[in-house]
Amino acid sequence: MPKKIASKKKPLERLPLVTCECGFKMLVIPDLDEMARCIEAHCITHVTSESDLEKAQTERCRIEELLTQEVLLSIVKRNRVKG
Repeated sequence: MPKKIASKKKPLERLPLVTCECGFKMLVIPDLDEMARCIEAHCITHVTSESDLEKAQTERCRIEELLTQEVLLSIVKRNRVKG
């Protein structure tokens, strides 16, 4: 039976995380559809108190783009470390 290679890092340190500007930390997962749903769900929390629909939509799109960019950068960074 193959031996597991022990890692000095704690389990959560090995998992890629992205951080929103509000401080919310989101786990980067390999399922892109689920990742998109997580981002969208978090974006809604940024606009629930906004009464102006146009401002709410603009803010939702801005946060969605920010988090999507952070996820992609995290994946690129992780792949550079592996390769």
